[in-house]
Amino acid sequence: MNLDFNLADFFKLPTKIMFALALASGLVLFLPDSIVTKMYMVDFRNKYGFVIGLLFLISFSILVVTVFIGIYKYFNHLYFMKKFRATAKERLQKLDNYQKAIVYGLYMEDNHTGELPLHDGAVKLLKQNIIITETTNQYAVSDLNNAVFPYMLHPWVIEELQKDSELLSIFNAAYKEMNNKYKLQSQYESSYLDFPY
Repeated sequence: MNLDFNLADFFKLPTKIMFALALASGLVLFLPDSIVTKMYMVDFRNKYGFVIGLLFLISFSILVVTVFIGIYKYFNHLYFMKKFRATAKERLQKLDNYQKAIVYGLYMEDNHTGELPLHDGAVKLLKQNIIITETTNQYAVSDLNNAVFPYMLHPWVIEELQKDSELLSIFNAAYKEMNNKYKLQSQYESSYLDFPY
């Protein structure tokens, strides 16, 4: 039986395993002699006490650092989400009319989902600003030059539009303006250009 021990792999062990190692080595080190004698580990502790102590210190330190990092990430995420929610209306108001029309078009759908042009810059910006997201990773496309992909509104956008009638009317006006603009363009062009919604 060949056991290859790699120190780097030890540091990659899951938190559960680190906790178990810290607990087991701590028990062997700190339990009273009467209990350690009943476990027949007195000779083992005396012979390998330095290694057990080192294992305890390393695993306990990694466990403490992991817990602190987890707590920091949790509270950092809470702070980010609170700040994200506080500036939601402001970020939606900063969108241009085309982006507002896209958002309103998705909002008007029963499931808040619709196909959007994949190579459209406004769609990319809406996705980057966590306003829309793809509903799937793969989608059959018939025309690669004018590819469309299913997107949906993030729930926070729907909530903001539902609770603020003034904001909703702004988005509705932008939608109507963009729809009229595309209809006017279509009168002067041979091919009918319809607004995506």
